[in-house]
Amino acid sequence: MAPPSIYGEPKIRSENGSVFLEVVVTGADVSKIQWFFGADELEENEFLKFSNSDEGGNRTLFVAEIKDFDKPLAGEYKAVFANADGENSAAFTVTAGNAPDFHDKPHIVQRDNGNVIVIKVRAKSHLEMKAEWFKDDKPVKFTDRVKAVVKKDDKDKDGFQFLLEITGPIKEDEAKYKCIVKNSEGQNQQSLNLVFD
Repeated sequence: MAPPSIYGEPKIRSENGSVFLEVVVTGADVSKIQWFFGADELEENEFLKFSNSDEGGNRTLFVAEIKDFDKPLAGEYKAVFANADGENSAAFTVTAGNAPDFHDKPHIVQRDNGNVIVIKVRAKSHLEMKAEWFKDDKPVKFTDRVKAVVKKDDKDKDGFQFLLEITGPIKEDEAKYKCIVKNSEGQNQQSLNLVFD
């Protein structure tokens, strides 16, 4: 036998917010596949799924699915396959497309002598974008007291300010807040801890 060989071109495709890395390999031992991001070996978790399927003719399709892909996950990925005679690898350069960018770090602004606390995120995108807010990783429940506001950014024509306004802040409002900004090409996120003195 010979070491595994790559059949055709490795592919990168995106679908429903996930990015799929796909490569067809001839003569690979399916128990000896390793995936890497940069120099770090990857392990499956809730955001990363590995699979393989028999394509016939001693060929195997290996797939890595990266769920909820956003900009920090862009970079160099590699699949390493082996058999008793050696190993081979396929490299994938994953770019984040034109996901939204942030102008600035998130800020906390106080208004009305501290009666209103605003978490401000400034993002820009050439495509329509929307924001989702999370409190300790659960979606924020909006009420008369806690509101999400979107404003055009007066300093950037492609920019928007995404604001989370909390009126009459109470101790239960202390948490880690996260804002995920999405467009059709990807997503990006910022987070901060809200703590009252």
